[in-house]
Amino acid sequence: MSLLGHCDPVIFLLESLTMLISRLTMIAALGLAISASAFAQQPIIPVTAPALSAQASNTSIPIVSQRVISFSQLGYTGSIKILGSENSIYVGFGSRLDEVVSKATLHFDLTPSPALLALVSHIKVYFNNELMGVVSISDGQQGKKNSVSMPLDTRFFSNFNQLRFELIGNTNTSCANPNDSSIWAEIGLSSHIDLQVQKTLLKSELSLLPAPFFDERDFNKLKLPVVMGSDYDLDEIKAAGIAASYFGTLSEWRSTSFPLSFDKMPDENAIVFITNNNKPEFLKDFPDADGPYLQVISHPRDPYVKLLLVIGRDSEDLNTAIKGLALGTSLLTGPIAKINSVNQIVPRQAYDAPNWISTTRPTSLSELVKQKSALQVEGRTPPPIRVDLRLPPDLFTWQSRGIPMDLNYHYSPPTKNDSGSRLSLSINNQFIEAFNLTTDGQSGESSQLRIPLIDDNFLSSSDNIPIPAFKVGSNNHIKFEFSFASVTEGMCQVTQPSKQYAVIDGNSTIDFSGFPHYIEMPNMHAFSNSGFPFSRMADLSETVVVVAEKPSAAALQSFLNIMGVIGADTGYPGINVQLIDRWDKQLLQDKDILSIGVAPSLNTAEYDTDQVNLTLNAGKRLMKFPNKNEELLDLKPSSSKQDPTEMISVQAQGAFAAITGIESPFSAKRSLITIMAANPQDLSLVDEALSDSGKVEHMFGSVVTIRNNEVASYNVGEHYYSGKLPIWQLVWYHFSNHPILLAFIVVFLMLIVTIVLWRILRPIAAKRLQDNEDES
Repeated sequence: MSLLGHCDPVIFLLESLTMLISRLTMIAALGLAISASAFAQQPIIPVTAPALSAQASNTSIPIVSQRVISFSQLGYTGSIKILGSENSIYVGFGSRLDEVVSKATLHFDLTPSPALLALVSHIKVYFNNELMGVVSISDGQQGKKNSVSMPLDTRFFSNFNQLRFELIGNTNTSCANPNDSSIWAEIGLSSHIDLQVQKTLLKSELSLLPAPFFDERDFNKLKLPVVMGSDYDLDEIKAAGIAASYFGTLSEWRSTSFPLSFDKMPDENAIVFITNNNKPEFLKDFPDADGPYLQVISHPRDPYVKLLLVIGRDSEDLNTAIKGLALGTSLLTGPIAKINSVNQIVPRQAYDAPNWISTTRPTSLSELVKQKSALQVEGRTPPPIRVDLRLPPDLFTWQSRGIPMDLNYHYSPPTKNDSGSRLSLSINNQFIEAFNLTTDGQSGESSQLRIPLIDDNFLSSSDNIPIPAFKVGSNNHIKFEFSFASVTEGMCQVTQPSKQYAVIDGNSTIDFSGFPHYIEMPNMHAFSNSGFPFSRMADLSETVVVVAEKPSAAALQSFLNIMGVIGADTGYPGINVQLIDRWDKQLLQDKDILSIGVAPSLNTAEYDTDQVNLTLNAGKRLMKFPNKNEELLDLKPSSSKQDPTEMISVQAQGAFAAITGIESPFSAKRSLITIMAANPQDLSLVDEALSDSGKVEHMFGSVVTIRNNEVASYNVGEHYYSGKLPIWQLVWYHFSNHPILLAFIVVFLMLIVTIVLWRILRPIAAKRLQDNEDES
């Protein structure tokens, strides 16, 4: 009995547990049934195909990888200098949303000044304002390169990270002058950061867009694969081009690449286009759509990789969906969204690209920086304040004395007016003017009058300064460099405070209004730097891209990459571009044309073959050369020196591609730019060249050839002009190369005016004399 008595509670407990499990099972089943019923009522495609989710769930092992971020990747082109004691330099980098840093080590090469004293001189290293370590300067290390390794505490990593190197230096034990010119140190360009990162599982969530497909925290080149089925049409390719353009707008200074593939499963974050009649092979069982959708799913075999699905019944739906992504990202949430409609209420205007400075009104400097803090610096020799701006390449500044700039600034005042402290202004690394910093602590009051840009000496006494027009191109940067001098009294006493602050007022303005738009074409400099003339309309509403009737995959790939480049130039997606495969006069009328393809496929164009400066046919190449090759940057009109004087034909093998420009055969003052190659794979040479700032810098004229990783530019053939000028300025500009002829024309016009006035005034005078005689 006692044994049974001990067993009864156990049996009772087991029975209770069994009943509880049974009830929980019934509740769970009921919940699943309700969820399934609710999901069935939603007119939305399933988030993932069952087969895909099953495969993805089998691989959830965290991925750990090594990453190296070199200082050269972060935009530095040489060693980084620290001048003066208590001065700092900054190095910034980002951390991707889908990665967690588990280990980080900073490796840097340090060369201290030979004059620094040991024990009292050192470098402090901060990471996101936390002190990571101190590097002491020991005897024997001065003037030599020292390799330093320092761990970075991963707890302080954030989306955007900042390293700060602060120099504490002294050259004299009895008299300390923090501004001594012999106090310096340099951080070598070979410095880098070693990271050990672990991939994290992200939700399939549209609200994260554009991440992880583009992550602004990642400073590397943007590479985003594009995938679709093999049964595509041109409208589907156009949708992919709009997608490339959109992600190009996000890339800013990063170069871009959009590898295009068909029916091939990507192994990294990618965009996948799906229609009911054209599904990639690995998504052939994906449900048919009832409209345009955007959806994020996990990769079938790798849960750490995401696929952005652009879904529709047909290619028209794909274009609606991708326009919804390009213009309405901030409205998207959840794993899937239906794009009901996308309407452009107000058409875009010429030259209104978001990345271009306004040419219709004065622009404040605060509009040209992402954060107002970018206009403030600190330190005795603080880093320069840099403001970047892009200009329309056809802005006509010929014979302009300058562009007005209303500059206001504040700073920590020096102890006296003639201390040697100053603000230096430079544009595109060319010095413009320097301003003395006085005890007022601010610039003089700005004049509300528009000072005529005639006498530079008059302007030098005011903060309203002229910017020489010849220093203004399509891409520009302005640097404001503050330097504070210390004042030494007696033998040692330094009266200058250790911390100095300076700020450029955000309400300072630069005014490019009032200049007409006029440029000599063709101009490969304008095309390679700014996508002009296509970028004149930011949405590419006046651009038609022509490819062959059966374009190669390489030509379509080139189309995507060029759309990405133009998007980066304008900052606005090319949602209204047209893509066709025939030379249709009606469609090409009053449009700028971009032709892409292998040379023989372009022969059906209706342009005059005598205008063409370069032709390719397999290994045969024929080109016209000028007598004197010169780059024209809108400084003067064309002359006869641009006429071709030699024509050379060769037969050669090897990679060769070219970009040429002529006037459109369908409309005057419109452009036809052709990207051609002898073989389809050679088109990649153009894509790579347009993404390389070093090569872009050397592109100009009407023909650019690309071979052996080199570019050559030629200014040859007939030229034409795009834009409008006032009649007097038009005559003066085009006759500027012929002053004698201009003088004869002026004399001739004066004679005509004199004769006309004489014939008009003579009868009036005769009548007046007759009236006087009658009165007398």
